[in-house]
Amino acid sequence: MNTRISLDGRYYDLDVFRRVFRPAEAPRLAVVSHVPNRTASELLQLTIRSFRHFTPEAHELWIVDNNSPTENVNWLTELPDVNVILNRTEPLPPEAGTPEVITDSSENQMNWGSYANAIGLELATRLIDPRSRYFMSLHMDALPCRRGWLGFLNSKLSGKVAAAGVRMDKTRTSDGVLHVLGYMVDFQLFRRLGLDFFPRLPELDVGDRVTTALREAGYEVFACRNTMWDPHLVELIPEGSPFQDLHVDRSFDDDGNVVFLHLGRGLRKSSGEHRKGTNVEDWVKTVSELLLS
Repeated sequence: MNTRISLDGRYYDLDVFRRVFRPAEAPRLAVVSHVPNRTASELLQLTIRSFRHFTPEAHELWIVDNNSPTENVNWLTELPDVNVILNRTEPLPPEAGTPEVITDSSENQMNWGSYANAIGLELATRLIDPRSRYFMSLHMDALPCRRGWLGFLNSKLSGKVAAAGVRMDKTRTSDGVLHVLGYMVDFQLFRRLGLDFFPRLPELDVGDRVTTALREAGYEVFACRNTMWDPHLVELIPEGSPFQDLHVDRSFDDDGNVVFLHLGRGLRKSSGEHRKGTNVEDWVKTVSELLLS
């Protein structure tokens, strides 16, 4: 299906491939992607495989691709168990002017990356079933690694707790905000409160406003324990586990099991721009072995 959606003063031309239809209670999981090269394609394929393997619960997996070269994402349209949105319009913020604008400013590039992520999520919120009960934002280098992860997060949502995520980011607000790499929100409340994923830089990055607005409305949020902010959690990981020496975010359930992983800077690592921490090759190898075990 071809469609056009207006967002933030710009029209976005989309090709939509709807393969999966689940009841409104099934969470909608939205992965925003950009696939400029073969390594990025391997990252995204691994993420999709992991969701298939570790998520037996009813759900809809949506991939929202932001204007990748057509030849790099054609394979997405052939997947029978994934809903795909191919955004054919470059997602630049209003201050960028036209897609032809070129800048060497790394700050602008980072800010525009946040904006593009928000555009992908906003497109998903407009194309999923409006009756959907839960919506989850995800990065293409973040994935589940244990069955039961989705039920665990879902169990944390209640009348009082309106969002549950795999990591709390403590860098931008005193109370912290759920990181957009992976959090589930009550979608009906999201709509009633008129929320969105757009960043309000420099104070709030993409998706941060959801946490702050929910708190302002009297709701709470839940975040998994995560090695990003508590490195001592590594001591909970059994000796010999592939997660022990993997230098990535590791999120835990209440029983001390690692349930979710985040590589971090995956897209930039795929092109060699970022080299700190686990590289893409080791990430793919470790997770692939986990899927085959």
